[in-house]
Amino acid sequence: MTQTALNTQTTIFSRALGAASPPMSEDLARYLLAIQLDPSDEQRANELADKARQGCLSTLEQAEIDEYRRVGRLIETLKLRAHQKLNPAG
Repeated sequence: MTQTALNTQTTIFSRALGAASPPMSEDLARYLLAIQLDPSDEQRANELADKARQGCLSTLEQAEIDEYRRVGRLIETLKLRAHQKLNPAG
């Protein structure tokens, strides 16, 4: 198999949730759709995003915002799968 795209954590995780995984229950799907960042994490991510827009992130802050982005993509991947389970037609 030839890979042309970067294997990010999200794409690897998405494949792990693929056809070989056991089917998702509706209860699990509803639970996944309810996942949210802790309010303190959401506030910190917003602070970092503001600093990024201003172009004044430190190296450590850039690494931190990258982690928030990765977690956000993983949560969105789970929510997409959950949405597909609960609304298979679209």
